[in-house]
Amino acid sequence: MTTESAEPAPPQATTRALIGRLLKGYLRKHYGTLGIAAFAMAIAAAATAGNAWMMEPVLDEVFLNGNRQMLILVPIAILFIAVLKGVAGFVQGYLMSVVGQKIIAEIQNELFAHLMRADLAFFNNTATGGLISNFLNDVNLLRETLSKAITGIVKDSLGVIFLVGLLFYQDWRLAIATVFVLPLAIVPIRKLGKRMRKASTQNQERTEEFSTLLNESFVGARHVKAYGMEDYETARAEKANTARLVALFKVIRTRAAATPLMEMLGGVAIAVVVYYGGTRVLSGETTPGTFFSFITALLLAYQPLKSLANLN
Repeated sequence: MTTESAEPAPPQATTRALIGRLLKGYLRKHYGTLGIAAFAMAIAAAATAGNAWMMEPVLDEVFLNGNRQMLILVPIAILFIAVLKGVAGFVQGYLMSVVGQKIIAEIQNELFAHLMRADLAFFNNTATGGLISNFLNDVNLLRETLSKAITGIVKDSLGVIFLVGLLFYQDWRLAIATVFVLPLAIVPIRKLGKRMRKASTQNQERTEEFSTLLNESFVGARHVKAYGMEDYETARAEKANTARLVALFKVIRTRAAATPLMEMLGGVAIAVVVYYGGTRVLSGETTPGTFFSFITALLLAYQPLKSLANLN
């Protein structure tokens, strides 16, 4: 936030500046903790892929070959993977939340100190409600970005990498036939992302305007009563709140479109896998265990892919 008037920067430049400042000014102090959290995320992602890989010995060795030794070893391995994933998930979740809260507190302290050094003209020309919105609503969204978006990018990307790696390890021909669907998702997801960022910006602006109006009305309550302006202020509040809702509905509508898109693309990928993979099993080119392990990995990869699509 600056105390001087200036032309608004393009959204892309603002985003790059924010990311650069977060990386250089705030995240750098926590690289050690973030490294431990990233390692825990990698363990959790590998454990997810391990669960999918376990489907192969379950089907081939236990059910088809009747291997009683594997009937004991596989459940033990599954239990070990579950415990490992749970511990790793706790470590990364706790550390990322702590880092996020520390960064937000630091930003709030710097913002407050910056405002205290501003001249009176700035406060005369700036609505108090807007400043309060910066501290509460905007900073809360930044907290959500740090705790969810940054964590999601790392965790979900690692999950996709490990699971796609398992797909190619199990059956590279089937994996190639599956991943051809991914380029189809790039164009619509990018368009949705741009629309989401624009709608989110408008929603923030309308929320700030509504917060400013509320502050003005409450601070000037005696003036409103003295001049009988209750109906006028009520109408103003309803208009501002309606504008905020319209902007919010754009965000909801754009966000809701991402999930059905991923559902349809996921359906296409699964249909391709079932047909082509089924023919390979029937011809003896691969085993049922490998096929079901592949299907499991594909289904597990769907959730992080959907989460990445919604990060905008």
